[in-house]
Amino acid sequence: MTRKKSSKVISKALYSVAKKYSKQDETYLGLLQLTKLVSTESSFRSLVQSKRISGSDKIKILKKVFGDKANFLVIEIISYFSGFDAVDRLNKVFKSFEKEYKQEKNIVKVNGIVSEELSVDERVNFKTTLERILGKKTDLTIIVDKSIIGGIKLRIEDVFLDGSILNQLQSLRAELLQI
Repeated sequence: MTRKKSSKVISKALYSVAKKYSKQDETYLGLLQLTKLVSTESSFRSLVQSKRISGSDKIKILKKVFGDKANFLVIEIISYFSGFDAVDRLNKVFKSFEKEYKQEKNIVKVNGIVSEELSVDERVNFKTTLERILGKKTDLTIIVDKSIIGGIKLRIEDVFLDGSILNQLQSLRAELLQI
């Protein structure tokens, strides 16, 4: 019985090799697509989890299916996993890789909640302004939630800022009730 390497060890090795070949962007995008595919397609998930299909056969299958579009490092990493915990381990490798990738690329994850859909120009201007203020590139996700009435809620990594009108009204209400 072989001992399984931890997800962090695998991720660090994968990132090191990707960096050596200047394939960090390509590998990150490949892992992102792979984790989405594994979570949405049961037949693909079965391939990754299969213990009956050898790692080398998985590589052959994936090369045939994806052709030149697939990142060789991502295909190799898929061949390493099997069994019921394969998807969980793959997700952990991706999260660890993503953390190192974003740290090196100076990218911060930002989630914004607004009361109405933003136009393309508004999104671009907002993203540009955030990047200037934060001094980092942003991985921006915007969600529309009409219940906040107006304003914006931001989550920048682990920091939560609430500039919504709903929050301001609730604060005002709390102040008035204390009088």
